Amino acid sequence: MRKSRFLTRVFVSAFIAAICVTAAQAAAQPEGPCTPPGAWTTRADFPSTIVRAWGQYFDGKFYAVGGRFDDVAGDDFIQVNIYDPLLDTWSQSNSTFVDGQVNNMVGGVLDFGGTQYIVVVGGSAAGATTATADVRQYDPVGDSIVVLTGDPWPGVGPSSTILPGGAAVHDNKLYVFGGFEINIGMVDTIWQFDPAAAEGSRWTQMTATLPTPIGYIPAATSGDLIYLLGGSLFDPTAILIDSTESSVFDPVADTIAPVATIPRATAETRAVTMLDGTVWVLGGGRTAPNPSNEVDIYDPVGDSWTVGPAFTNPRRNFPAGIDPVTGTIWAVGGYDIDNLPLFFNEEFTACVVVDDTIFEDGFDGPPT
Repeated sequence: MRKSRFLTRVFVSAFIAAICVTAAQAAAQPEGPCTPPGAWTTRADFPSTIVRAWGQYFDGKFYAVGGRFDDVAGDDFIQVNIYDPLLDTWSQSNSTFVDGQVNNMVGGVLDFGGTQYIVVVGGSAAGATTATADVRQYDPVGDSIVVLTGDPWPGVGPSSTILPGGAAVHDNKLYVFGGFEINIGMVDTIWQFDPAAAEGSRWTQMTATLPTPIGYIPAATSGDLIYLLGGSLFDPTAILIDSTESSVFDPVADTIAPVATIPRATAETRAVTMLDGTVWVLGGGRTAPNPSNEVDIYDPVGDSWTVGPAFTNPRRNFPAGIDPVTGTIWAVGGYDIDNLPLFFNEEFTACVVVDDTIFEDGFDGPPT
């Protein structure tokens, strides 16, 4: 007999066949069976509004790195905001960024000589028309933020006006795709950051370029490939237009190729990789009828698309991330359809089919 059950923060004792859930966890998810692939629930709201932060899961917690309250100059978050799913509470880091150029960053978790850090690249301040080339290294354990002064991002451009477009980690290297030259256009470059390289030589420009200049790209790694699904094109009047651009980048071969086109235009959001290797594109977009709450699921094996469980609040430019072990996703804040900042925190709890025949037929196994 096979049953579907939530696989988040649940401990099963094979000796007593009992499931133990803490009070905080029980409040966060329904009891009993669920329908794969899972469901969204509402967790503790962010203490204020938040937009344009980089979202990152790390060692049991979700980090909203940078971002801002709203679009007013000076309303930037210079501290890291930390969500603890077990306690369902928010806190802030004691460490701070050196300035407010912390919006529209991209990043990932990288290992530097055996220690893992959250690394973020680029960014701008609220209301600014210039960007930074800074690469920041945040240590969630030691609660420290360091600027890697020897390795600024070369893609920022000679006038420091380019924001990184999208990013994904593969083989402990961070790849940065495309970018938005603020109010001017998009770029098509691909950059690789290697933490194992000597200081001052960690950035390499890849030979491959994107099929079209594009920014704000939902990107995620699945297997040995990186998928780029959607993104913003430039228009002189509208400035940003959602697209259905869909590509796959092979970081070893340094090549890029088309894949099945995402069914709806979107941008200014994140893509995450689920436990089964599918890539989920979470809502996003600004071109009407966007922003959306639709979740589009890309299957790299079948090169095909399906629609997943929608979250409640349509949004764009929100921090999001996934626990790669449990498949739990967080989506926090962002702009709503009226361009107003949000504070809602939604959590997707993954549900997979579990074979627990041993509990049905006894500890001695099935009858013979």
